[in-house]
Amino acid sequence: MLQSLLSITQVRYSAGKAAQQDIFKAQLQVSLIDTKLLQLDRERHLREAEINSLLNLPSNTPLPKPGEPHVGPLPETLADLQAIARERSPMRLRDQKMTERAQTALNLARKDYYPDYAVSGGYYNMGGLPPFYSFRADIKIPLYFRTKQRAEVTEQSIAVSQARHTYEATGLALDLRIADDYGQADTAYQLVEAYRATILPQARLTVESSLTSYQTGAVDFLSVLNNQTAALDFEMEFHEQMLNYHLAIVRLEEASGMDLLEGGH
Repeated sequence: MLQSLLSITQVRYSAGKAAQQDIFKAQLQVSLIDTKLLQLDRERHLREAEINSLLNLPSNTPLPKPGEPHVGPLPETLADLQAIARERSPMRLRDQKMTERAQTALNLARKDYYPDYAVSGGYYNMGGLPPFYSFRADIKIPLYFRTKQRAEVTEQSIAVSQARHTYEATGLALDLRIADDYGQADTAYQLVEAYRATILPQARLTVESSLTSYQTGAVDFLSVLNNQTAALDFEMEFHEQMLNYHLAIVRLEEASGMDLLEGGH
């Protein structure tokens, strides 16, 4: 559209119907877009090098062109996603294992209160002497259970309490994090749909209409340029919301341990 505006402005200037500054303004906008495209291209190469590094590939390995980003309503409700995360979240599972480990240590410490015993026996044949059986019982009594054993049980009880507190705190923090990311993803999805269905088509129609009117002299150059700039801003905001949606989805997948974009568990 900017190239079309520049061409039309040059024609109108040749016919004495447009100011030379309008051509300069149009050329400036085209140059700014070209500069932005160069910056985005450089950013793309940097991101490709990072991806190759993660894949243990040479930095200049060509990557296939990604498909059109998928944007859709979240396949799970917030409550369902939080419930799934409580069962499958790596952080939650880690804290659960730590709690189980502390409980096992406490159970072992409590066993030290009880005596250890061992029973053995055998049959003996002494040649010319009559054979006989022998039995033996050994009992180890913990004499210092009121000091050593009790202190250990107290220590392990505190460890269990701390582990359970951490487990519950992680669950609450996880619920809050999921609620925040869920809200961001849902808001971004609605904005993407609004841009796609209404705002962008209307902005493009406005630019086309003003460009046609500019050819006939019905509107001035600045109005067309403002409409074109607004349309480009809307395009950038559309892609920004697309990015916000996918970043929120990635965080939700990390927290819940499920594939949300494919709707799979």
